[in-house]
Parts: sequence; C-alpha cells; structure tokens
Amino acid sequence: MAAVKPPPPLYTLCGEIFFKGARCLSLGAVCGVHSVRSISLSAGMVAAVALATVVILVYSVVTSSLGALPGLLSADTAFSAALITLGWVVSAVRLKLLLESYGGRVRLPLLDAVAIRLIGGLVANITPSSIGGEPARAYYVSRRTGLGMAESYALVIYEVYYDVIAVNLAGVFLSIQALPLSTPVLLVAVFMSTSWLYASFKVSKTGRSVGDGSSLPRWVPGFLRSRFNALYARYLEFARSYSSVSSSIPLRVKAAAWALTLVYHTIWGLAVVPFTGSAALPLAARAVEAYFLMQSFSSLPTPGGSGAAEYGLSLLLDPSTVVKYRVLYYYYGVVVGLAVLAAYDSLLRRMGKTSG
Repeated sequence: MAAVKPPPPLYTLCGEIFFKGARCLSLGAVCGVHSVRSISLSAGMVAAVALATVVILVYSVVTSSLGALPGLLSADTAFSAALITLGWVVSAVRLKLLLESYGGRVRLPLLDAVAIRLIGGLVANITPSSIGGEPARAYYVSRRTGLGMAESYALVIYEVYYDVIAVNLAGVFLSIQALPLSTPVLLVAVFMSTSWLYASFKVSKTGRSVGDGSSLPRWVPGFLRSRFNALYARYLEFARSYSSVSSSIPLRVKAAAWALTLVYHTIWGLAVVPFTGSAALPLAARAVEAYFLMQSFSSLPTPGGSGAAEYGLSLLLDPSTVVKYRVLYYYYGVVVGLAVLAAYDSLLRRMGKTSG
C-alpha cells in the first residue's frame, strides 16, 4: 500500500471532540477530522470521566449499594471483562466485513479493526450521546486504509446505523413491558429509531440525486452564503459517500452485519450475568434486556450515558448489580481505550516512517 501522509496525532482528539460536540456529529466531522489541532490531553476528557464517576458514586450512595464496589475484585469481574472483550472483537469483525465489502481491494486486519473500535469506544465514553466515537473511528479508518475522510466517515456512520436501530428497536419493545417507569426510555427509543431511519433514507436519497454539488441553495443571505454553501457542499460530499456505501454493500453482507450486531450486543448484555449471582436462563435474559434498555436510554446527551445508563439498568436489575456492571463496562472502555489509543497511534506512526 502506498504511503499515506498521516494526519496530526489523535492522542487528544478526545478532548477536542468533547468541546466541539454536535459540530463533530454533523458537518464538523465531515469537514475534516484530519485537520483537528494537535493539543495536549484536554481537561474536557478528565471532566467527562469525573462526571461519570460522580454519578456512579451518587447512585451508589442513594441506593445503598456502595458496599458492592469491593466485590469487583473477584473472578466474576474477570469473566465479565472477558465477555466484554469478546464483544469488542465481534464488533471489529463487523467493521472489517463492511469496510472490505465496500472498499474492494482495501483490507483491514482484524487487530486493526479491534483497535479502531476500542478507540471509538473511548471517545464515545467522553462525549454526549457518544457522538465522538464515529469521527474517531473514521479518522483511523482513513489513516490506516488511505480511504478519503468523507468515505471513512460515511462508512462508520453506516456502521453505527446498525447499532442505533437494533438497540432502540429493542428498547421500544422492552420498555413497553416495564411501563410506567420506562416511559422516558420508550420516548427516547422511539425518537432515535425513527429519526435515524428517516435520516438514513434522506441522506441516501440526497446522495443519489445530487450531481456535482453545483445546485446549492440560493435562499441564504448573501453575507452567510459563502460559509453555508461550503458546509452544504461538504454535506453533499458526505451524502454521496453514504449513498455509495449503503448501495454497494451486498445484501448477504448486510444480513451478516445485522447478525453480528445482535450477537455482540447480546454478549455485552450477558456480561452482566456474573454479577447477578446466578446463571439461570430467566436471569440471563433479564440481564440482556436491562443492557438494551441502558444502551437505548444512553442516547441522551450526557457524556458516556452518565445517569441515563444507571436508570436504564435499574429498571430490571438490583442496585448492587447495576453499580458493578456500570463501573466495569464504563472504565473498561476508558482504560483499555486509552492504552490502545497510545499504542496504535504510535504503531501507525512507525509504519508511516517505514513506508516513507
């Protein structure tokens, strides 16, 4: 593969994305994550992790489950962590499958896919509604494979589409069973699933219908037109890429992607089971249901789902189980993600120098 000039280091893209928030989710990320400034590890990341920690501690005190934390030093935690790791590997298989199905001769080794998924998980854990995960994954997909940023971003948005739809459709049906306490989850799940279905359809339709992007809106005031048209042109570029991704991936690959999505989310739900004290099938099913409620409600704009995750889990699980799983699941993503980010970024830099 020809050497690709690497973008600036991403050690602290986490903090940059945290402060730019929704701009990264919309046109900011499409306009070029590769141009983000290289800055020192941002206080934004520290603040996000601190907020999640405070919420967990407050929940533990309010529910009298603080005494459950020492129980994390056990074989149950190791088994749960192994299941979480397995889930990340399965999710990486999905990324590899979608990328290689779309990119033709582009190849992404499984270990690279695992690293990219974990880095995306890290940034998702420190940004509202997990919006930073996609720009981070797109950055490294582009950097590793040489795909353009618009294509890479379109690919990872298409990938997360499977997560959003699967998790929130499950959230709709499961929250109906837990009414009335699950009403907030139901509302969020309905909104997320319908809005993403509509957005995917609309963006794909726009991507198929645009030509060279010359037909930009003329209703914008003159003093804003230049800036707006530049952003709109970026959107059209993203729409064309997204439409290309969604239409070029074979149906059998899409079916496999749906299956892998359900498998790895179920595995992450089963990672709750070691903390319940029983592997009985009804309890395992309840743990998986609680996980889907957690993920659905975590779409709320709090860093790493702070507060929302605890509420979703609490609908079906006792507080001590909620605390132990929440601590492991959240800090696994942060600690392992940071370690992988440092190692993988360094590896890509060495590879770049060797290729050069």
